[in-house]
Amino acid sequence: MSRHALDSWLTEASGDVAAPQSPMGQPDSPVGAGGPPSGDPNVANPPSDMATPSPGTQQNSPNAASKSDGQDQSSMPDVANDPQAPDMPQQQGKQDFENWKNEFFKASVRGDVNKMIESIQQIRDTNLEAYPRKFVEDNLQILFLRQNANIDKASKTIRNNIKQNLDQNNPSVSMVNHMFSVLQTMPELNNTLIKLKGLLGMKGDMHRKYMASLLGAIQVGSGGNNEDLIYNERDYSIRISTRFNDKWGKVDIGKWSMREDDPERFLSDSEQKRLDEGSPEEKEVLRHRIVIEAISDTFKKRSFLINVVTQDGTINTLGWDLGGSIRNAYTSGKLIVKLMQGENTEAMIDTDGAIVPYVDVKIIYVKDAAGGVDDEGKPAKEEHEFMERIDGILFLTAQYNILKEAASSFGGIVLKETPYSGNPSDLQVLMRCVPSAPEILLRNC
Repeated sequence: MSRHALDSWLTEASGDVAAPQSPMGQPDSPVGAGGPPSGDPNVANPPSDMATPSPGTQQNSPNAASKSDGQDQSSMPDVANDPQAPDMPQQQGKQDFENWKNEFFKASVRGDVNKMIESIQQIRDTNLEAYPRKFVEDNLQILFLRQNANIDKASKTIRNNIKQNLDQNNPSVSMVNHMFSVLQTMPELNNTLIKLKGLLGMKGDMHRKYMASLLGAIQVGSGGNNEDLIYNERDYSIRISTRFNDKWGKVDIGKWSMREDDPERFLSDSEQKRLDEGSPEEKEVLRHRIVIEAISDTFKKRSFLINVVTQDGTINTLGWDLGGSIRNAYTSGKLIVKLMQGENTEAMIDTDGAIVPYVDVKIIYVKDAAGGVDDEGKPAKEEHEFMERIDGILFLTAQYNILKEAASSFGGIVLKETPYSGNPSDLQVLMRCVPSAPEILLRNC
């Protein structure tokens, strides 16, 4: 490109044509049927519709310049075949990554591991920002796991069983049932869950990737307040949250708090009026219902897959479709709500300067007591902790025996138990069968 033409182009681009503003990144969208959620934004693509000088443009054209300067046109360089704009390198932007991710999710339905690895390797070397880079690296590790012959065999069977027999109202229950039936025939894969205990702080992430490899799922999160995995089919998607614990009693479910407009969202007009003007008993019932509805709404599209491996090598696997399950259990009287204030209750200052204490929330599991009647001659009841909100986080606080009863008394929840069947002397070896720090950090690549 000649110097004169470049100067002319820069003059027009900077002085006469205003470049459109780049769009701001959009918030994450919910998972659609058969599609991925939007991730954290990468750099936006440069605008492709920026105006460029036209050959017919009169101002600042070569002819106009030659006439005004009194120069001989024949002495001017021939720029007719020069490009209208200099070639600029293309940036890897948000839209490029999102387009690739959509195709990657479609590929996960087909399940060709080698093609998915090839696809990741192509985008891996581009200039990615934080979230796209993590998405790529997480899912590459999952695909490496799926190259293992045992995992590949189990994954294909599990996915095929889910496709043929999935309760879409309770997908967690279906997934755990199918995983359990397959893994019972492959004890070496169950033993991998025992090995995870030795990974300490890394066990949650490795558990998440292991579950994704068995399900053929895509990792989109890391154990936070949103889903961790997406199981994708052509006409539906399942959002999965994974957890791995050493014991029952305090399993992190996720962040939850009530909103100021929850009464309007979950109560009818007449119920809202009773909440303000009704009897104390009416108000209490309505407040409890709002709590249950708020929890149910927060987790309505989440399927929980929780593994707890005890010291004796027993693997407990809980599948829980929390949203519908907790509402149905409350309606049937299996769960009750208790609102309490204690000495350590959190508080906030309102706009008038008053100290407003937060109310602690506990969800209690109710069961018939073994024999006996209460003061009214009705069967006596026992109350056991089930869930609790602590520091803004909702925890599953139920012990194993209560979860086992809950799984048999209301829907949307399943609990499977796999005792360790190997030689007891090998159990400690399994729990310590983890790579050392030098193996991880000083590996020759």
